[in-house]
Amino acid sequence: MAQYVSPEPANEQPGEPDRVDENGTIRSNVMPISPVAARQLDAHERRQRADEIFRSGQYEGEELRMGQVLRRVREALGLELAEIARVSRIRENFLMAMERMELQTIAKGYLVPYLIAYSKFLGLPEQDVVQRYTRECGAVDEVKTSAPVPKIGQLNRKSSNLPLVAAVAGALVLFVAGGVTAALLMNRGPEEVVSPTVVAVSGARDSLFADAAATTNAVPADLPLEIVAVRQGWLEIRGADGTIFLSRTMAEGESYFPRLKAGWTVSARNGGAFEWRVGDISVGPLGPDGAQVFSVSVDDQLVQAAEAAAPTVAEAPAAAANGNATR
Repeated sequence: MAQYVSPEPANEQPGEPDRVDENGTIRSNVMPISPVAARQLDAHERRQRADEIFRSGQYEGEELRMGQVLRRVREALGLELAEIARVSRIRENFLMAMERMELQTIAKGYLVPYLIAYSKFLGLPEQDVVQRYTRECGAVDEVKTSAPVPKIGQLNRKSSNLPLVAAVAGALVLFVAGGVTAALLMNRGPEEVVSPTVVAVSGARDSLFADAAATTNAVPADLPLEIVAVRQGWLEIRGADGTIFLSRTMAEGESYFPRLKAGWTVSARNGGAFEWRVGDISVGPLGPDGAQVFSVSVDDQLVQAAEAAAPTVAEAPAAAANGNATR
């Protein structure tokens, strides 16, 4: 019986490297597919697509945060959250919260174990996922796997020195207190009567310092502080409870007015691509050029923004006064 073997394409080149477009962006050669189409592929192709997404950190040319990477890897493997929740015993809403990086629903101390279990289920390196996720999220400290663990004997020796240290510290405190008391008793002279003029000067001084402190801390609630894209870049703005108000690539010239005195934070893949402005006045860049910044507080920029805008506010009355003098 004759056998027919389909010839392999001659131009197929396995392991072809990623391509770079004219803008310098690395484009993955593995085309993205939907979760439904992913289930129709064999296990090897699904694994290849998932590993490519994790390695490049991109999907359809868009840079991804670690939570988005977990979601795209899961979809590339053709898995549903309900299926993973049933096998891993992690609640489905917790898995969704990790993918969205909305951690207010996950109790403190549970995030890292959940990330390890989820990464292992997806076949990803657990420590790499945890370290990048916690660094980008800014909610918990990075996991330190190389921290030295003291032995029991070392712990006992340290604890045995505590009574001696406490006794020495107590003796020093008593010695210093006794010397100060003796010096005060020996140098004590007749009490001076405070004149009324001194009281008046003291009151004026306190009033002056109070006015200065009020001026320093006074930031107008309607200060038009905005963050502006000086060139194209990805930006994310979150509320104090983790709510995402903006998470996308902004074009050059686009701006956003965050809410002031509300605990909002800003993250960007390139801190030099954005700057703080008050009207036409540049307050300063969001971060160093080419460096990623995460969870930058909006409220920390208020004092500097108010100081930058102060000359503009002061010029208006001066201009009006000059105009009246001219007339």
